[in-house]
This record gives sequence, C-alpha cells and structure tokens, in this order.
Amino acid sequence: MAELAALLFDLDGTLVDTAEANYRAYAAALAEAGVTIGREQFDAVATGRRWTQFLPLLIPEGHAAIAERKRALYPGLLGASRLNQPLVDLARASRLRLGLVTSASRSGTEAVLAAHGLSGFFEVVITGDDVAEPKPAPDAYRLAAARLGLQPLQCLAFEDSDPGAESARRAGIAVVRIAL
Repeated sequence: MAELAALLFDLDGTLVDTAEANYRAYAAALAEAGVTIGREQFDAVATGRRWTQFLPLLIPEGHAAIAERKRALYPGLLGASRLNQPLVDLARASRLRLGLVTSASRSGTEAVLAAHGLSGFFEVVITGDDVAEPKPAPDAYRLAAARLGLQPLQCLAFEDSDPGAESARRAGIAVVRIAL
C-alpha cells in the first residue's frame, strides 16, 4: 500500500462555504439578463458543477457573458463566505503536501483564497481553467497528483459534492466527505 503523502482539498463547500456568495453573484448576473432564480433552484442545479454545466439548464444562450458578469461581481460578495476553520487547522497541522482542486475559475479561486488569507497556502492549485473536463471527470485530481509528482494512491481528497467525490474516486484517490 502506498504511503499517504498529500491532502487535496476542494474549495467551494469544503474548504470555504461560498454558497451564499456564489448564489448572490449568479442571481445578480442572471437578473441583469432578465432571469430570476431562487436559492433552492440555484443550489439544485449548480452545486458541485462548473458554470458550463449548469447555466445551459437555466438560460438558452449567453452563458459566457453571465459567467463573466458573475466573475466581476463575486469578489465584492465574498464577505458572505465562511472559512471551514477546522479543516484549515487540519491542513496546517499536517506534515503532508497540500493541494487545492476546484472546478471554479482561476480568478474566483484566487479571490476566495485572498479573502480568507490562504494565498500561497497550497503547493498546487488546480482550477477548472486547467482541465478540459470539469468534475466529475477525474482530470483535475489526476493533474494535481501529477504536479505533486505523486501517485493517486498517495493522496487523500476532501470533498463536499457528489461530482467532486466521484472525480476523486475516478482518479484513484480516496475521499473524505465534508459537510459544512
């Protein structure tokens, strides 16, 4: 059996509760396009998914423009996000290598990390911008292990969503499910 060498963390819903900030940003961007969405409906289609996967379920066109507008609004709404302090404390106490694996954009990821004082905290940061196929595809987790120079069996993932957990498992990485 391979020795555990790295902890890989999902961002949204695992390391940081960004649900309210994400909802507010997307709801505002969609409202500007004439679409109203409630929180429950948004959570049902968006949780654990990249915008390319859920926006087509909400509007027939203009997905990229909505996503760009959300990106512009999002940093100003991060006050509504909450750090999972016990999980961060676990990462800090660990002597293992640390990676972040998220379907979020690079800009959104950097904004969240900066808002919570975690810029530079992870040795490897893989975002949705780094892979062709978002979670539940295994690409992001495979890339994180490869960039760390490790085999998937040497990593342990922390995930909150079904697509995220499936992504890690399909990459050959064991998963700990997190609920905020």
